[in-house]
Amino acid sequence: MAQAAEETIPLAPLIMVVLSMLGGAVALVAMGVYGAQRKIKPNDFFGVRTRFTRSSDDAWYAVHEACARWSILGGVAFLPAAIVTPFLSTPNAQIIAILVPTTVGTALLLVGSWRGHKVARKRLAREASSRP
Repeated sequence: MAQAAEETIPLAPLIMVVLSMLGGAVALVAMGVYGAQRKIKPNDFFGVRTRFTRSSDDAWYAVHEACARWSILGGVAFLPAAIVTPFLSTPNAQIIAILVPTTVGTALLLVGSWRGHKVARKRLAREASSRP
């Protein structure tokens, strides 16, 4: 029983975790890059989908531009989970190597989304008030 407790994550689940972390990192970095370039059109699948971003195309693009840096940082934060985890030899180390980057990346995304909405709302209000 003690020996089973020291085994690392089995290979198949480990591969799934690594691929998930890599896929998530790539998707978040892509969202940041494309969001900054205003290339993500309003949709139901990819991007920041909130009541505010769905209220208008201007809101959608403004939030994605403002969130771009945070999305890229969140994606980069996920990478250590994919890179380091397979090389660790204890299950506790592997779990920590998965949970810490995931928590940091998620926190960056939440803060970035909040700040992106705040910046976008101010920018859109300023643009609306300056229109004749």
